[in-house]
Amino acid sequence: MPPFASLLPARGATRPLSVNYLVDSLGTGLFLTGGVAFFVHVVGLTPAQVGAGFSLAGLITLGASVPTGWLADRMDTRRLLIVLHVAEAVLFCLYPLVHSFLGFVVVACATSLAIRATSTVRAALIGAVLEPDRLVAGRAYLRAVFNGGFAGGSALAAWALADGSHLACELVILGNAVTYVLAALTLIPLPAMPPRQRPAGASKAPALKDIPFVLLTLMNGLLGMNGIVLTLALPLLIVSGQGIPKALAGLFVTVNTVLIVIFQVRLSRGADTLEGGARAQRRSGFLLAVSCVGIAAAVAAHGTALKITFLTLAVLVLTAGELLAMAGSWGISYGLAPEHARGEYLGVYALGAAFSETVGPAATAFLGVREGPPGWLAIAVVFLLSGVAVVPLVARAQAKRAAAATGGATGDAEDLTASAGGAA
Repeated sequence: MPPFASLLPARGATRPLSVNYLVDSLGTGLFLTGGVAFFVHVVGLTPAQVGAGFSLAGLITLGASVPTGWLADRMDTRRLLIVLHVAEAVLFCLYPLVHSFLGFVVVACATSLAIRATSTVRAALIGAVLEPDRLVAGRAYLRAVFNGGFAGGSALAAWALADGSHLACELVILGNAVTYVLAALTLIPLPAMPPRQRPAGASKAPALKDIPFVLLTLMNGLLGMNGIVLTLALPLLIVSGQGIPKALAGLFVTVNTVLIVIFQVRLSRGADTLEGGARAQRRSGFLLAVSCVGIAAAVAAHGTALKITFLTLAVLVLTAGELLAMAGSWGISYGLAPEHARGEYLGVYALGAAFSETVGPAATAFLGVREGPPGWLAIAVVFLLSGVAVVPLVARAQAKRAAAATGGATGDAEDLTASAGGAA
């Protein structure tokens, strides 16, 4: 057997899904790395306008995952995902037609809506086609594939940034559109996934009424700010005059990407149950807090060598926390989502990530860059408390489901049972 055979996906649904992730991530890396050159050199926008436009689009489409998840529960999930990939391709082809900031914002809103919808529907499709005991391992493998593809797409975009010509910049956008068409084609081998039959008397919008689940969504979003710390707050800190080589900002992101590809599957073991997922996120909160303490120490340290040492250790610990946070999120979200409302639950759970993407940049930049070490310690406390809260919240959610299954428990009894479970 060739030495690389173990890296190939297992037979069955994982293979077409892996190709789907790989193709999609190539386009994503291509666009996110080279797209700025297109908007600045071709469209004529300023970097500030590009950032503001994407932020506005993200804010407008913040809750798109919820109605999309509801729709995924009522349609053939595979067919819906194919349609969304084609829609992404069409919408990205509109960018070369943009000649103003207003036009840019309109298209950015449309593409952001399609991307959020695609993410939710694909998560629901994965939950439908993979065996329950393979869900977390499958998601871990797919995330490793995505990061590898993203790195490849970023490398492909490097020539556009170096060339700077209008043609090269436009090819970045059109190349991303082509990857969406290819991603749609990769789904053809998967079987049709018609909606599950809803139980009689099932409530409408059950996920939004599930308070423990909504709180777990928030905790997951807070833990998910680790990515913003790595890609925004830490680079801003490095370039703000701390006496740290500026090249480290990009190097740290590269190291993080490589470590995810290598270790995501390994560190996801044991997170394939609700209890295991909760423990993974609790450990994640601790590690992310330690990493922020390390960054605070780097800021306070004297001497470039000591600063670099603290930052390197902090990034390594941050990456471990990120890997555990993601693994735990899969175990929790899939474990608590009933089959007939899987799309809706996953759509609501995605709000946590959308929340962190909206609030995280401003919060981490303000605390980490402007406030210095005290700000990083405050971020550490947020991570720690978020991780600690996950275990009792999962216990409460389980107790609530057990009480609902018996059909005879009152709300007060549910709360009492859940509290006992959380204390245990």
